[in-house]
Amino acid sequence: MRYTNVIENHIKNSIIQNFIFLCIIIIIWVLSFFYIFSAINSVSNINLDKFNELMENYYYHLKYISIIDDENLLKDLNMSKIYVIDNMGNIRKKIPYNIEENINESTTVESIFSKIKNINNTFIFRLNDNLYLGSKINNLYVVGVINKLNINESTDVFITLHNNNQIIYSKFNINKIKQIDIINRALYISKTLNWKNIYITTYYNITNFIFINLIISLVLSILIIWNFVTRNKNIKLISIFEQEFRKVLKSMDILLKELKILDSQSFINLSPKDFEGALSAIKDNKFYFDELNELKEVEIYTIKEILELFEEISASNEQMEATNKELETLYNQLEEAYNDLEDSYRKFSSHLSAIAEKYDEVTGNHIERVSEYSKFIAVKMNFDEKFVKNITIYSSLHDIGKLLVSHEILNKPGGLTKSEYDEMKKHTIYAEKIFGNDERFKMAKNIAMYHHERYDGSGYPFGLKGEEIPIEARIVALADVYDALRSDRPYKSGYSHEEAYNIIVNGDYKTKPSIFDPRVLKVFKIYHREFDKIYTEYKQKELNLSQININ
Repeated sequence: MRYTNVIENHIKNSIIQNFIFLCIIIIIWVLSFFYIFSAINSVSNINLDKFNELMENYYYHLKYISIIDDENLLKDLNMSKIYVIDNMGNIRKKIPYNIEENINESTTVESIFSKIKNINNTFIFRLNDNLYLGSKINNLYVVGVINKLNINESTDVFITLHNNNQIIYSKFNINKIKQIDIINRALYISKTLNWKNIYITTYYNITNFIFINLIISLVLSILIIWNFVTRNKNIKLISIFEQEFRKVLKSMDILLKELKILDSQSFINLSPKDFEGALSAIKDNKFYFDELNELKEVEIYTIKEILELFEEISASNEQMEATNKELETLYNQLEEAYNDLEDSYRKFSSHLSAIAEKYDEVTGNHIERVSEYSKFIAVKMNFDEKFVKNITIYSSLHDIGKLLVSHEILNKPGGLTKSEYDEMKKHTIYAEKIFGNDERFKMAKNIAMYHHERYDGSGYPFGLKGEEIPIEARIVALADVYDALRSDRPYKSGYSHEEAYNIIVNGDYKTKPSIFDPRVLKVFKIYHREFDKIYTEYKQKELNLSQININ
């Protein structure tokens, strides 16, 4: 699999992430409205029950007053006065007794009687800015002027009583009943229920719900936009690199072919036109990446040197032989430049592994430390220079498969479920999809696929054991375990070097010495202080960088 395929998969994962964020926003709003409507229904029914109990309490007290004269009940009922009126509208009794009769009072009683004469149950109404409450008892109307209605209310929940579009009672100044209304700079939703001839509207404050939902939606929207912008930027840079790299590679291939077909006769007639094919792909291009610009300059300089050298060639055999030696040297230099280009490709692989490591946000400089541990072990085991160089570079790709693992699983705080852990383990299999059968990445593929295999056969994904596991994977396995033990994770704190050393050498409930290659474990036992030194140096770099960012 080429890097373009890796990035395409990365794009798909980004799109899935954005879709999940969008679904979360929708779900939050749906659940919030479901809760709000459930709450307003519940509170409305509770308020209706409480109001009914309140009216029953008033009814029994008024019934008692209609029989027995007791002025003390006025205070209990929060009433200023009570009238007992017969079916003809005449006042039969009034409490307190010292109320003086006057024309205004007679008018008021007439107005009261006109409102209640056709009512046969408990009633409440407003007249001349006064709130009246009463009930028909034994063909008599007992009506009281209420100072304060005994209703428990708050700024979040309150009720409004109304009838025939007239507001009878409300804690706030409300002119019209609305299902959704802004009252005192707060957003309320209302529901109206009927109690006999009165409508009871319950208002429920939803300001905090809406505000919190807006904040969450805004944060998730910013994440979606940021995810989209950064992914597009990285994809664009990688696309540019691949295009420029192909141009340089094509130019060098043409140049090498031209040099290989040169013979003694063609040396004499050699001219700049013979290299136009090699130069046409890169000569007029200013590459975005400095490394590729440097390689372009090396190639142009090499061609210039070849032309100058061939101009000085004489017809003698000695001169021809000397020229051939110099040409061979230049050819070797070109081969070295070609190898440098391959090195830049490997460096780019390291950058891609860093992108994969950033995708797993909790691991810090994990890939750099694992690379240093692996290099150290390979040197102490006396591997050749090429092996040491390759394992240093490709060990940083050991977790490249995590690009295809869900971002939520990688950065989940706390432990994983079994299904999440099974999905996490698949990052070793995904590595095979990324590297394919490209021979140049054989070591990188071995490390990424097998660094979780164990020497005693207890690892995954294939349960290999002993020498069945490539040596590079056995080296990285110990380096990875050591750094994982030392590092902080959302679900654990990092161990000290002594604790990590004891776990690797003596084992614990999870890690056993038998899972490591004995030769690799021997190097660790002898030089374990060097591992601590590497870890400490990188930690100090992190602290220094953090301090610079703060300043």
